[in-house]
Amino acid sequence: FTHHHLASMIYFHICEHDGLRHLSQSVQDNLKDILPTVSTTTLSNHNNNRDFRVFVPIMNTALQTLTRDERLAKFGTTKMIDSTTVSMCLTFFDWAKFRSTKAGIKMHTSIDGSTGIPDRTKMDELMTDKGTIYICDKGYVDYKKFDTYTTKGIYFVSRLKDNAKITVTEELPITYSEEKNELLPKGCTILFDRRVRLGSEYINLTKQTYRIVKIVDPTGKELTFITNVMQFASEEIAWLYKRRWDIELFFKWIKQHCKIKKFIGHSENAVRLQMITGIITYLLFRLIWNEVPRIKSLIILKRKLENLLFCLLYTSPSPR
Repeated sequence: FTHHHLASMIYFHICEHDGLRHLSQSVQDNLKDILPTVSTTTLSNHNNNRDFRVFVPIMNTALQTLTRDERLAKFGTTKMIDSTTVSMCLTFFDWAKFRSTKAGIKMHTSIDGSTGIPDRTKMDELMTDKGTIYICDKGYVDYKKFDTYTTKGIYFVSRLKDNAKITVTEELPITYSEEKNELLPKGCTILFDRRVRLGSEYINLTKQTYRIVKIVDPTGKELTFITNVMQFASEEIAWLYKRRWDIELFFKWIKQHCKIKKFIGHSENAVRLQMITGIITYLLFRLIWNEVPRIKSLIILKRKLENLLFCLLYTSPSPR
């Protein structure tokens, strides 16, 4: 059954099993009162043949359930987009070949704001919703696409590359949020807020005007943000980009604490299914974490749940 398959894969990610044999044996030893025992061959067939898209609605539901940050409400819908690359063995994953001697997949992800080097060719698939503010890294900067998005009413906040060509059209006053507490960390200074056109008269000059906000962070690093959002304070624009770290933490967490780097199936469907179920596992941890604020981090929660799982398995009486 599909729900048994999903439960087995979540268990696989939680316990970080070494492979299908390890997972199959662990289910047989520890979960026989909860899940039906399945052979390695059956698990492999499920991963290769059960369409990974059957789990996408579950992932989307978990995403929508996560509690929103109240401070984001005033900005409407915000989404963070980024990508990460997972290297693979060319011998077993020839369908993922991207160089003559290397294989790998790039996971492009869009995460609701409340809850490697990016490939700009995926921008049009990720940035589609009118009225939404998309927060992305400077690898997604594309002047022509920015003009297109602005015309369509699609908004963005991104980093501007250090060598970007700009023409200043207006100096804007530096403004701050009306929040009781400062949005930016102490020691962070806003240097300026300006209206500009991107590019030059001879190369990719934008038709639209944009806004750049430059800050110095507490370490002394200068950061310049580019946006077509005009109605919010300078501080709020910088803070919106700071929220992008959520997706960085997401990529880091699932790579370190879910089974994403080592794949237990070689087909494209099996790989996608393993990644989708890894994301679902992460989201379930996040949902539980929201209900137990005394636990300081997700990894501590993961360890506690793993220990609790084994305690329940070994202390619960078997059903008659």
